Amino acid sequence: MSKDMKKSSRIREILLVLALALISGGAFAQDNILVNISYAPQADSVFFAKSRARMAQIRKTRPTVAVVLAGGGAKGASHIGVLKYLEEKGIPVDLVAGTSMGGLMGGMYAMGYSAKEIDSIVKTIDWNMMMSDNIPNDFYSYERKKYKGTYIMDVPFEGKSFVRSLPSGFLYGLNVYNMISNISVGYQHDIDFMELPTPFCCVATEIVTQTEKRWAKGSLIDAMRSTMSIPGYFRPVRVDSMILADGGTKNNFPTDVAKAAGADIIIGVELSLPKDYTGVNNIADILMQTARYSGGGEAHNRNVKNATVYITPDISGFGTLSFGTQEIATLIDRGYEAAALHERELDSIVRIVGNGGRQLHNAKAINITEQKVKVTSIVYKGITEKEMKYIDVIMPLDVGKEYDKEDFEAAQSAIYGTMAFSHVTYRLIGDGADGYKVLFSCEKRPIHSLGFGLRADSEEWLAAIFNVGFWKNNIFGHEVNATLRLSMSPYLKVDWTFRPVVGPRVGASLKTQFRTIHGSEARALTSRYYEQSLRNELCFYIADKHWNLVDLSFGIRLENTPFYRLYSETTFLEEHSWRTYPYLYLHFVYDRKDNMYFPTRGFRGSLTYDYTLINTHFVSASVSGAIPVCKFFTILGSVNGRYILGRPNKNVYMDNYVGGAMNGRYYDHQIAFFGINGERTCDELLTTADLDFRFKVYKKCYVSLLAAAMHDGAWLKSMNKPIYAAGLKFSYQSKFGPLTANVHWNSTNKVGIYLSAGYDF
Repeated sequence: MSKDMKKSSRIREILLVLALALISGGAFAQDNILVNISYAPQADSVFFAKSRARMAQIRKTRPTVAVVLAGGGAKGASHIGVLKYLEEKGIPVDLVAGTSMGGLMGGMYAMGYSAKEIDSIVKTIDWNMMMSDNIPNDFYSYERKKYKGTYIMDVPFEGKSFVRSLPSGFLYGLNVYNMISNISVGYQHDIDFMELPTPFCCVATEIVTQTEKRWAKGSLIDAMRSTMSIPGYFRPVRVDSMILADGGTKNNFPTDVAKAAGADIIIGVELSLPKDYTGVNNIADILMQTARYSGGGEAHNRNVKNATVYITPDISGFGTLSFGTQEIATLIDRGYEAAALHERELDSIVRIVGNGGRQLHNAKAINITEQKVKVTSIVYKGITEKEMKYIDVIMPLDVGKEYDKEDFEAAQSAIYGTMAFSHVTYRLIGDGADGYKVLFSCEKRPIHSLGFGLRADSEEWLAAIFNVGFWKNNIFGHEVNATLRLSMSPYLKVDWTFRPVVGPRVGASLKTQFRTIHGSEARALTSRYYEQSLRNELCFYIADKHWNLVDLSFGIRLENTPFYRLYSETTFLEEHSWRTYPYLYLHFVYDRKDNMYFPTRGFRGSLTYDYTLINTHFVSASVSGAIPVCKFFTILGSVNGRYILGRPNKNVYMDNYVGGAMNGRYYDHQIAFFGINGERTCDELLTTADLDFRFKVYKKCYVSLLAAAMHDGAWLKSMNKPIYAAGLKFSYQSKFGPLTANVHWNSTNKVGIYLSAGYDF
């Protein structure tokens, strides 16, 4: 350190000591220092009066100390490092105030958790899950999982007003609520925040009045969730008549609140905003940047002057969503380092207030991640009696038993997985009987949904799919879906189902499809054909309702092909016939894979059986699985087969087909085989097998070595020579579906390339 810097530091230390001496003598007034208009000035006056009275009692022995933590998204992890340093110095903390992520970290500290415990909590959080409204796939019905694996966008809406029913933010913040609920047991009833182990206040913004909401009483969970509700990213929190968003839009560094509450010494930690373009990298950074500057520079400057010690960690290179494990660890370290730079100032504070550390004046909150609690009753809010009959069946909790975080989140996910509610949250409220009442709060989702999917690939170039589901988001009752696919083989499907409260659903569907196919005849690899057809299908079925791992349906299907045209090197054929083929069918799937497109474990088995009245049987079966070898290497494999038995098949549509990277592209029963681009007609017995040695090379990027074999024939004793294939595939797991590129070769000396972007449909 240079002589000038040492001299400057010494001057600051002397001034700080003089200021602290004046504080201890009560020389500083606390009035008229608030920088913003309050949403609830009366409630604030009560809080400030209580806090000042408490501070006055403490001031009889020493000056009072407040810690103020600013907002900044993931960068707020650096607050933990600062708190660690303060604890090492033994500095007492009489009040915690914060905004946004500072409000979340400050709330945990106020509940009695030490900096070390907060460090452990933050590092064990799955932040990818936290910054989403996702629940584990096992809690969705199989039908819903297929829907989520097809459509990149799902917009719920009400019939009366589509625009008004659109969501007010990208995320509700479901998993943020869960995290706060899990660590705040014992303080989930409406409370005065002065009753917390360390008194607490956080700031949110009331959107309608554009005033500052100072949370010092009420629901601690709502307070901590609303203070970090980044506008546009998280939906605002609606409480009573308020609509609350991130407090950073008004007061990101609320030292004025701490000073008005009677704090003599304010240790402030601020997270600086990006000074250049490199600090703005995603939508959350943009929204945070816009929100912070809308709060006003003059108010911010006044708050900076309130800080007795002003700590600014080095957060360069980090953004609002820098929630990676290593990023969080680095930010915590930088917070500690930033506090250490103010050692002289903090030592001066210790000389006046002592090093007795923080004294909790109430019991620390219970963390149900580490401790089970007893359930004495289960209560629902926002659920009708009829819906409750179904919820009671799927509810995994029983009164009188003890549960932890995993159990409560499973119960919440089971309700949310019905897709009838836009959000489901839970609270554990002590009922005085040595246990807790579980309160599930549910808000109805708009009953209709609009889905949209888009895919581009080297076979069809561009394809889009649209779905309008009327009454789709009800647990029971009627549902009507209209699905339109635009591609080389477009179709329109209308489906009606009725779902009772108890029992299977029944339904009917009508589908019309115009197919355009480029393929090759059986084993004659040089014989190419071009096919066009119009096909209609009418089904009446009985199906499962909300099974998570099973898809089961059976019924009657009627098919006809009023128009069929075939061009080949040797043949031209055109037919017009309304002949209808009736089928009885059964479809069964059991799927335990953890991901539809990039599974790391689990298996899937399926069986489909079709029977015509002319005594022809069609049997399809497949088994596939994923075996994790290590964190970056997974082995995937599958065996597939389809067999046509009995009398000769008279319906060309029901022949065996193989080819391409996607099952069912042109025919519902078409089996994928990456070694053949397009589609190929096969004999009555068809089998395929494939292996995928997949390596995770970087985050969501994968490289796969592929191997496969295809075998077909008229019968077991007359099987054709197998076709083998090998390939190299590159994949990326994007939020809009998988991006893939593969180069492949088959044993007929054919080389091909396949490119795709988006979900399969």
